[in-house]
Amino acid sequence: MDGRALRFQHRRPELLDASVEYVLDHGIAELSLRPMAAELGVTHGTLLRHFGSKEQLVIEVVNSIREALLDNLVRSAGGRTPTTPAEAMSVAWQQLSQPAERRQFVLLFELVALQVRTPGRFGSLATMLITDFLGPIEASLLAYDMPGPAARNIATGFLAQVRGLQLDLAVTGDQHRVDAAMKHYIESVTSRPAGLEPLTE
Repeated sequence: MDGRALRFQHRRPELLDASVEYVLDHGIAELSLRPMAAELGVTHGTLLRHFGSKEQLVIEVVNSIREALLDNLVRSAGGRTPTTPAEAMSVAWQQLSQPAERRQFVLLFELVALQVRTPGRFGSLATMLITDFLGPIEASLLAYDMPGPAARNIATGFLAQVRGLQLDLAVTGDQHRVDAAMKHYIESVTSRPAGLEPLTE
């Protein structure tokens, strides 16, 4: 074993972080472990010892990305605690639409497409990308005393908007337009026309 292979021998977390960056840069549709190992400076065998298979490596990489996105979703921007459902959704969008997050969403879109083409290839990851994100968004809305059915419906719609606008961003890069679209969506589901009560059901 040469010095490059020894680099990650006992540092699996660092190898996973490096693998995440590689997969974000190269995608998973045509991922091959040998070129990946060469670029990371380890042997093909080192990757197999740590992850077992290419599919398991992808699962761990996507789980790492999912956890990072969830951390961003529940973290208040700049330590500020939102005071309304509209502000909470605005803060979440500000965090999830940062340029650094775009590669992550592109990879998640690729995963979902592959999952549709070959069901079960990556276990339940594609489903978790919906169910795992829905819970924190819904819980955030419930914290503002929003009724359960309304919170679930709005959380589902907001998550759909996030995915759709991230796909738009990936193709066009038009941040200003998608930000305006999200602002309009948030306002439309958290307020009524002039003279009516705020939406609560």
